[in-house]
Amino acid sequence: MIVWDNEKNQKLQIERDISFDQISEIILKKEYLDILDNPSRPNQQIFVVKLNDYIYSVPFIIDDQLNIILKTAYPSRKLNKKYTG
Repeated sequence: MIVWDNEKNQKLQIERDISFDQISEIILKKEYLDILDNPSRPNQQIFVVKLNDYIYSVPFIIDDQLNIILKTAYPSRKLNKKYTG
């Protein structure tokens, strides 16, 4: 199961015109580009997803019940350059 904070989701919709709903669909369809280890947080990983013609970094953790908990989503210039050339 993929879960997230609803307040954070609303904030993403307002500020970045994206949502965890869209991201979860990409993840469930296995259409994400990559999964990376988060270098700044040892127990966290990052989904790399393409959304609205740009690459987004989506940090997440997996809890004891094996839920994927999405933390945030932000556009990444570094990953955009790496995955789109």
